[in-house]
Amino acid sequence: MPTEKANSTIVEIQKSQRVRVIDVFLIAPILIYAGNQKTLPKWLRYSLYGIGVATAYYNAKNYLKNKETLSNTVR
Repeated sequence: MPTEKANSTIVEIQKSQRVRVIDVFLIAPILIYAGNQKTLPKWLRYSLYGIGVATAYYNAKNYLKNKETLSNTVR
């Protein structure tokens, strides 16, 4: 399977970092909170909870990776 590694500018990475912070600290908690609502069907609750956890994990992981890349680039 072919892979492609994009060369991003510092500005592009900084913009994506803002979005990742919003995803981790706003979107993911809202999804997790919604997943805890007892009035929703179980399949929907579990889906929202799972998507919230996956969103937080994925974006936090990439935030830290990009932060490391930025710190190595600026030096």
